[in-house]
Amino acid sequence: MTDALALLPHTVGLDLGQSRDYSAIAVLEAAYWLTEEQAWTLNAKQHGWVWPGELVPDQIDRARGLNYHRGRPAGGPLALRHLQRWEHGTAYPRIVQDVVQLLDTAPLRADRAMLVVDATGVGAPVVDLFRAEQVNHAPVTITGGFAVGWDLQRGSFTVPKRDLVSVMAVLLEQRRLRIPEALPTRDLLTRELQAFRRRVTPVGNDTYASWREQDHDDLVLVVALAAWHYEHHNSLIEQQNARRFGRAPKAG
Repeated sequence: MTDALALLPHTVGLDLGQSRDYSAIAVLEAAYWLTEEQAWTLNAKQHGWVWPGELVPDQIDRARGLNYHRGRPAGGPLALRHLQRWEHGTAYPRIVQDVVQLLDTAPLRADRAMLVVDATGVGAPVVDLFRAEQVNHAPVTITGGFAVGWDLQRGSFTVPKRDLVSVMAVLLEQRRLRIPEALPTRDLLTRELQAFRRRVTPVGNDTYASWREQDHDDLVLVVALAAWHYEHHNSLIEQQNARRFGRAPKAG
């Protein structure tokens, strides 16, 4: 992890559907923590948890630096800012073009976003297209294992299905995931989340093994991919904060 990629405001999940599945994309936005003094220094309108959309680009960069170097409370809110499906049969090169265009559409900026790609079924060719576009990306292969793996040579993760399920379950339980009512695909996602909740019962009796085997759940998957990477990446930063500050700052 480098300072340049620390605490990016946007994490983008991408599921590349195969023959019977949709391809889908989700954009998660993470709030930054500003104390009253920090908000005054940045000339921000409010303190506490502040969404990047409420800040200008220079303020975002400064807020990132403050959160990375001075710490912040754990468990900040996430907002789903964009969620879409492509039509069945959409060619992968077209999807790559659409994603690259999205990453350059305000409030997103390509150098301030991480693209998390489900490479389980499609593999290296599509990932190589994003690499050629010089997009910050993290390929993820979903497994049935029990531990996250990192391939340094390929720059890719292997992530157990249960980890994706756990992250989504925690976000829903803690109500940290904000889904705007104006989001066009909100109803579709709500139906998928209801099915997801039925399959994921309390710890010790979960049914995550059956997830993705019935119905369409591509929207839940892309949100889970983005959320997992955000939580995994930032847990490392929280650990650094704990070592540097003794503990991360508390909310309130």
